[in-house]
Amino acid sequence: MSWSDHISRLFARSQPTASAEVQPSKPWPRPQQRRSARMDAYEATSSKPRVADWEQSVYGPNTVTENASTARARSQDAIRNNPWMRKAVRLLVSHLIGCGIQPRPKIADKGLRNEILGLWNDWTDQADADGVCGFYALQSLMSRSRYESGEVFARLVWRNRNDSNAPIVPLQLRILEADLVPTGYNRPDQNIRQGIERGATGQRIAYHFYKQHPGDRLFQPNAGNIQRIPAAEILHHYLPDRPGQLRGMPEGISALYRARTLDRYESAELARKHNKSKFSGAIWKEQPEDNPISDVPANPVLADLQKQLTAIESSADYANNVAEALAAADALREQIIIEQEKKTFIDIEEGYMLQLGMNERIELFNGDTGNAGLLDFLRSQLRGIAAGWHVPYELLTGDYADTNDRVMRVILNVFYRELESQQDHYISQVLQPFYRWWIAAAVYSNTIRIPGFRDNPRMYSRCEWRTHAWSYVNQLQEVQTKILKIRNGLASRSGIVAEDGWDAEDIDQQNKDDQDREQRLGLDYGGDVATAPDTVEKP
Repeated sequence: MSWSDHISRLFARSQPTASAEVQPSKPWPRPQQRRSARMDAYEATSSKPRVADWEQSVYGPNTVTENASTARARSQDAIRNNPWMRKAVRLLVSHLIGCGIQPRPKIADKGLRNEILGLWNDWTDQADADGVCGFYALQSLMSRSRYESGEVFARLVWRNRNDSNAPIVPLQLRILEADLVPTGYNRPDQNIRQGIERGATGQRIAYHFYKQHPGDRLFQPNAGNIQRIPAAEILHHYLPDRPGQLRGMPEGISALYRARTLDRYESAELARKHNKSKFSGAIWKEQPEDNPISDVPANPVLADLQKQLTAIESSADYANNVAEALAAADALREQIIIEQEKKTFIDIEEGYMLQLGMNERIELFNGDTGNAGLLDFLRSQLRGIAAGWHVPYELLTGDYADTNDRVMRVILNVFYRELESQQDHYISQVLQPFYRWWIAAAVYSNTIRIPGFRDNPRMYSRCEWRTHAWSYVNQLQEVQTKILKIRNGLASRSGIVAEDGWDAEDIDQQNKDDQDREQRLGLDYGGDVATAPDTVEKP
């Protein structure tokens, strides 16, 4: 009996026979009753007054990214001008990349492995097609662009091996911003959506790039300004939020509005404080007087204008309604009104004594007392910004007032888990695919000889990527924990060393070299390198 026959018989057993009669234990509710029960099963889906004004919309994964250009522009502007947004990006990049995520080839032959690593280290300074950055600086640049714009592209640039300026391995990278692939470029007849061309089975076969950045002054948006680049030459780095999502959105998109609100609030508060600081006090008088402030001289400009107006009004031309005299009088009256509306301020310097007139008193302002609740509001907004970027509030703001070392360790562990997920995504989307191209370029350009590579390139393209070690609050406790794990067989020494971003073989060789040098020079540094298990501080 075939497999399909077994499947058919299995489904046949699950079907009820024609003679079977199913009697419900109680009558089924009416359709209206079932619908009402279904809607009220979850309060969020009910039609109760509390949620009646809840606006909802169902968008496809690529519909929500159609306005990605607006989101990118606002994200880039906020990161340029808002210090908290800028710090969040720098914080993420520094923790995600550090000094660089480095490859470790998984090849049994130690000599060949060291030869590949030596070639890689020589090439990294030549990795940038624009000649600006090294490979690890390109990693930081890509990550920063991904956080700002939600995605970033890298193009493989092949160099002529015979070119004198060619790198030691004729392969380089050029980082391209997300703005260069227009989200509004759609050609349904060619299966192009948001600048990405796909095949019949959904695989990406090409990207459509602007030849120049749309923000350049000389940019001209026409059909001739778009070029088609095969997908095999492009590395596209983004974190999709939904299955089938083609383009990325800025990482801090949910924090943008809070950052904007905080900026506007701080600007308004600063303007209020600035304006209020201009007023020191007021002089009150019980009865009107000709000279309310005895030591303030009369306005000489106003007195002169009044004198000119009196002279014109008493002239014969004005009495005879001569047009020139009437126009001059009207002009003077307008100047007098403007001058009268000007406020008189007294510049009070240190040690200034003000002589008041009769029936006058001075009232000084107490200053700005409108800070009630300001700190709580700022903390609330900054916590929202930190949550939008997936960074700890304490690291973003430097506010450790309500945090001890144990709580901080929990916060950092959660933060590091988030970054590890992003590191894995970055490695799978960018680093590992690029390494496969790089090792192939090294072999086929005869830069390095790897026997058997052409027969099984995938086996020689395997590598693991070492990230930098995390910094902990209490390093002594962390080291003691690692020692206990090794002694009790819960972890290997090589694995622990790899977690710190190092290779156990390299450390062993360095220790051997140090010992030989100490013996040769007659040095003895001594010291206990490990803490006994019974002295380990209890958590």
